[in-house]
Amino acid sequence: MVSIRTFLNHKIGALLLLALAMGLIYNPLTKFPFTFCVIIAFILLATYAQSQSLDELRFRKLSGADFLRILVCFAALEAVMDFVVQPAINLAFNEPADYSAFAALEGNTGKYLKYLIYMWISAAFGEELLFRAFAFAQLERIIGNRKAVIVVLSAVLFSLPHLYQGYAGLATTFVFGLAFGALFQSFKNIWINIIVHGLIDTLFLTLAYFGYLSFYA
Repeated sequence: MVSIRTFLNHKIGALLLLALAMGLIYNPLTKFPFTFCVIIAFILLATYAQSQSLDELRFRKLSGADFLRILVCFAALEAVMDFVVQPAINLAFNEPADYSAFAALEGNTGKYLKYLIYMWISAAFGEELLFRAFAFAQLERIIGNRKAVIVVLSAVLFSLPHLYQGYAGLATTFVFGLAFGALFQSFKNIWINIIVHGLIDTLFLTLAYFGYLSFYA
């Protein structure tokens, strides 16, 4: 008889866990940001059920060099995305990404601070845990150690929930997903991803607060 742990480590079990984690994004019982609290709990439980530890999620201690890497990656990624990739995508789709959902942040300090907290929980921590640490581990069980394919597939999964931003936003998020995936493959430390992602979104929300969403147009 196949044990539960053996099944969960089989490619079918891994696919099921990944599908369940993705499906929780759309569950009707919770709302942002609490949806990702549920997803985080599910990932921790599922990972422990598979391997009896959380090691494969890559929660590793940050060194001084890691903080330097974080700053360099944040600055480089922002520069390339803001001044090269996103303008090219906007031109290709003949429209900018639709960030109108964040327009209400302009001048609203309370909402801005609330969104910052929510963002660090759901986008920075939750999305990186789901679309990088957990997705990478499950995809490796499903298709093997095909690193480039895993990065691409995880970027696709990452971009899909951002369809509300339009096709340009979807494409932009996909490229961000490729970058975050490459970052995770390179340093194998989810904290680096979480902090870089959080800094990028903090800048975005800050620009929205000061009324500069047009910067991304």
